[in-house]
Amino acid sequence: MKKFVFSLLSILLMSLTVLPFAFAADTDTPAAAVKSVDDFKDLKNLPQADKDKFDSLIQDGVFNGLTEDTFGLDARMNRAQFAKVAAIIFNLEVDDTLTVSSFTDVRSDDPANSYALPYIEALKKAGLTNGYDAEGKTYKPAGDVSRQELAAFLIRGLGLDDEAASATPVDDSTVDDWAKGYVSLALEKNLLANQSAGKFSGKTSATRKMLALASFAAKQILSGSEPEQTEEPEVKPETGKDPAAPAGEISAQGKKLLFITRQSSQMTQLKDNPDDEKIIGRLKDLGFRVTWVNCDKFTADKADGYDLVFVSNTLNSKYLRSGIMKDIAIPTVYLKNHGMYYLGLSSQEENTNEYNIKSTTIAEPKDKAAAGLSGEVDLLLTTDPKTAMAYGLPGKDATVIATVPGKPKEATIFYYNKGTHSDSGYEVQARLSFFSFAGNYDNATEDSWKLLDALVLWTLQNG
Repeated sequence: MKKFVFSLLSILLMSLTVLPFAFAADTDTPAAAVKSVDDFKDLKNLPQADKDKFDSLIQDGVFNGLTEDTFGLDARMNRAQFAKVAAIIFNLEVDDTLTVSSFTDVRSDDPANSYALPYIEALKKAGLTNGYDAEGKTYKPAGDVSRQELAAFLIRGLGLDDEAASATPVDDSTVDDWAKGYVSLALEKNLLANQSAGKFSGKTSATRKMLALASFAAKQILSGSEPEQTEEPEVKPETGKDPAAPAGEISAQGKKLLFITRQSSQMTQLKDNPDDEKIIGRLKDLGFRVTWVNCDKFTADKADGYDLVFVSNTLNSKYLRSGIMKDIAIPTVYLKNHGMYYLGLSSQEENTNEYNIKSTTIAEPKDKAAAGLSGEVDLLLTTDPKTAMAYGLPGKDATVIATVPGKPKEATIFYYNKGTHSDSGYEVQARLSFFSFAGNYDNATEDSWKLLDALVLWTLQNG
């Protein structure tokens, strides 16, 4: 029984290495060459004890890299994707006809995460999840898998649920009450370790490194040996996670957001490039009620009644060329420089990318849109000659938050306040902002998300 449970656990963890939607493989496909820890540049400087663990997991096929030479120690996946992988791997009964969930935030009309509804229900039916909140009313499909959730899943997967129920709960304010028994047992079994100041950091997102070390420890338990004490690096508090507006400012909670996305004929590309889904999920986490519209179906009147407009990088810029946004007096965030260009708020339309860089330089660290960051900040986990970071060339009335390193005129984050003007004279009707589209959002750092959160919330204030 133990061998069977660990086989399922190992396959689950291996599945966490694939990209979203890549959940099935052709059994006739030739197996890839077996790699070792030395094939991944971000594993080479780990302590030797950890390198040995990673090498064992990689050579046993439990983990692959995110790319040919990058393991992706800090990468995460959201709870919707996690649910689908877990349901498939554990061979749970999935009712594909379900359109109503027992969780209030899992809906069949959710453009980002509706696909996961039957899988989330299958996990709940099997007792592998109790939801996100203490009452079990929500699942938070767009959210990351937290460390306390990982602890609970590992303990349940190992068949130790009863032991967790009788364990002495941890006295730790970073862990929710429902998880304290699971965390207590996970610590006792050395599946996971405390972080700084003896705290578990239960609500912090779990990383692939944590998953790998925990899976190795689970293997030791199932073989009848005692796992070694796991040494985990301190995890910085995720101050950019679910931020609230400062006192006296407008909160995103319940505000209506219109998300302008790719044209109708390109919707099938979501499987290959799901960045729109990730951003929509993030916006919902901030509290927004999101409605999306294809750029070829968008007209100015469709923005009426919304508190914020969000223009995706995936749209076809030709649909903005007519200046359709000029008379919309609603705060707007652009992920595409073309939108600012057509309003005269950036002086260059094309060739506004820098390649093979992964950081930005904060120009105004005291501005609220800078999210408390300063100096040079990584927006990407990895980069290569094909990875582009976009920028704009704003006018004199713009507030520039961040720039391409060494190129202060190339702004990666900037905004115009209501009542300011483009250099050509256009008067801004409501705060308009630009955020550099930093490539694949699986490759985005937490600081990148933190800056996007801060800019979105600041734009909402309509100053």
